[in-house]
Formats: sequence, C-alpha cells, structure tokens
Amino acid sequence: MRNLFLSLSFAVMGSALSLSSHADMIAVVKGHAVFMATGSSLAILPSPSDGQLSCSYGNGVFSPGSSAGLEIPLPGATDIKLVGNDLYIATLKAPAGLPIPGAAENSYVKYDVSACLPDVPFTPSIARADLAAGELVIPCVLVDGQEYNVVMNQRGNSMNWEVIFADSGCQ
Repeated sequence: MRNLFLSLSFAVMGSALSLSSHADMIAVVKGHAVFMATGSSLAILPSPSDGQLSCSYGNGVFSPGSSAGLEIPLPGATDIKLVGNDLYIATLKAPAGLPIPGAAENSYVKYDVSACLPDVPFTPSIARADLAAGELVIPCVLVDGQEYNVVMNQRGNSMNWEVIFADSGCQ
C-alpha cells in the first residue's frame, strides 16, 4: 500500500511540474526586438523596453512601421526559434481533458519578421581578454548568415589561440 501511495504521489507531482513548465514563457532576442511565446500568444517587445519596434502587424503579415509592442493571439504557443528572418513558433495540443482553446494539433507557425529586424549600421562590440587566464571573447561574429559569440583559449605561452566555444546569437 505504501509503495502504491509513493508511486501515485510521484506521478501527481511529476504531472504538476510538467504542466507548470509548459506555462513558462520562452523568449528570443535579436536586434532591437524581443520575441516571446507566452502559451496563448506571440508577444514582440522593443529592446530597450522604452523604445519602439520597427514593424507593425496586420492580416497575418509583419510590415515596416512603428509600434510600442505587439501581441498576436496564438493558442498553445510553447516554443520559439528565430532562423535568419524567419520566426518559428511551436504550438501544442493539450492532453485530453486539458483543452487549449483554438489549438487543433501539435504544429508550428512561421512568420517572416524581417520588418522587425531592420538593417542597422554595424556597431562593433568590445572583445574581452583575460590574458592571465588565457581567454579571449569575441562577441557577435557573423558566419554564413549566423551570429556567434566566440570564446578562444591561448595555447601555452604562445600568441596562438584556439576556438573552444562558439555560442549562437549575439549577446
């Protein structure tokens, strides 16, 4: 009886934790825009927060314009990924008994958000070096259309460096 109680307790706790994790907001930052999947919508906010977006939304399309922020109803929005100028939002159909209104199936929605990511003049970021530790960080390197933050380690006492880590996206 005790084993059954423990098993059921763990199952209930696991289910509760799983449900709460699906409610967490997922965010992607690029340029001066913050894209968030909130569970029931896609929210786009300017960065910094007191700025303006360079896009507006209408008829399912992002177009050049200006707005303080956008919220687009998107039931079941659970995850978000930005690849180039294309924004992909995963949508989730809830398990039986926990319906998400409007979410018909597990799927994704794709938007071209190039209007929200205008070409801006390149402003070099500051590379950071810790010569005592032999580490060099080069932020925001553009390679084949993808942005990376590169971390390099010094090889011995020489001035030769090797890439040990490349993190996608600019910080």
